[in-house]
Amino acid sequence: MHGLARHPDNPQFTILAIMMTHLTLIVPFSVPPGPGGDGADEAVADALLRQLELPALGKLLTRAAPGPRERHDDPWLRTLPQERWLAARAGLPTDRVPTAPYMRLADLRQSDAAAGAAPPSIATDGAWACLQPVHIHAARDHLVLVHPDQLDLRADEATALRAAIDELLNESGIALETPTPARWYLPEATFGPLEATTPLRAAGRNIDIWLQAGARARDWRRLQNEIQMTWHDHPVNEAREAAGRIPVNSVWLHGGGAMQAVPRLADTVLANDTFLTGLALAGGSRAAALPARFIDVGQADAGPANGSVMALLEHASESYLAADWHQWLMHMHALDTEWFAPALDALADGRLQALTLVLSGENHFAEFTVRRADLRKFWRGLGARGNWRTLLSDLAMAA
Repeated sequence: MHGLARHPDNPQFTILAIMMTHLTLIVPFSVPPGPGGDGADEAVADALLRQLELPALGKLLTRAAPGPRERHDDPWLRTLPQERWLAARAGLPTDRVPTAPYMRLADLRQSDAAAGAAPPSIATDGAWACLQPVHIHAARDHLVLVHPDQLDLRADEATALRAAIDELLNESGIALETPTPARWYLPEATFGPLEATTPLRAAGRNIDIWLQAGARARDWRRLQNEIQMTWHDHPVNEAREAAGRIPVNSVWLHGGGAMQAVPRLADTVLANDTFLTGLALAGGSRAAALPARFIDVGQADAGPANGSVMALLEHASESYLAADWHQWLMHMHALDTEWFAPALDALADGRLQALTLVLSGENHFAEFTVRRADLRKFWRGLGARGNWRTLLSDLAMAA
């Protein structure tokens, strides 16, 4: 169903309004950090809550019906809350989320599309693990994994680094696929099932507790050490350091598991996240990159976003992980302006029938669904339930 609406940035320009039956917005790291064991952490959490100005999100939360919420008190889970939420929706294991085979599917599809080749078949893709080039920083008394996006690894650099370890891989009988510079893949059987950590879960932290574990973890670490030694003084890294860029000095293995059939998560999936994009492709959804704003959803690469739409808004993730709270606040305020407020307007005027918010911090997720009729239930905004800051603070606590 289509209609006409005025573009908010240019009232003279009429745009096509898209009727969405259900919009799901997954917003990682949108919940302020919970108070920790010291007063400083608690002070940071309280200060962030006071400085958050999210009128649209606040109204949506206080009118919404609470849905599933993750409840556990384990601070050492190796996956991210949004990964576990997606795995549950897709019918995949949530204790060891098999992200790699779906990431590989998305990367192969993108690589083949760029080369003009036919899409890959997923029927016999089997079990895979992601081997990701990374930078590990030596702090004073421990090692820290740097956010992978900070590498910005070019295709020519990745090709040269891969060539440098070809002999090592051949001697070990390891078949390695390199569909993109940022992510490489090998059969999970190479090292067997390992307890492994999503890079963003370990980023910025002492990696000791996040290292891979399992029956063949020692074999994996031996290969990792040999790759590190090979790349230590590689010309690619010498050139990167001379240009003020961080070297690619290690690899991180994660996401192992088998490809399984998954249901369609939504008619259209909008994301820059490789795991979600792979799930969308495997389930038969139309997949496209995330547009900059809600108003641009109808212009997505996948075509008009009719029916159900799922979007992953990762805007606040990197600043949260870096504890750059000023930047985090700016990202959250921008999300309220560019996504939550126009989604609320669409709900109010009938262009959107239902909106589900999946909010998460480091350890937990919670789901909220609001329908158009819920906006008229003003009494939900009264009393304790009407304090959206309290809702966010409660989500930050261990369940």
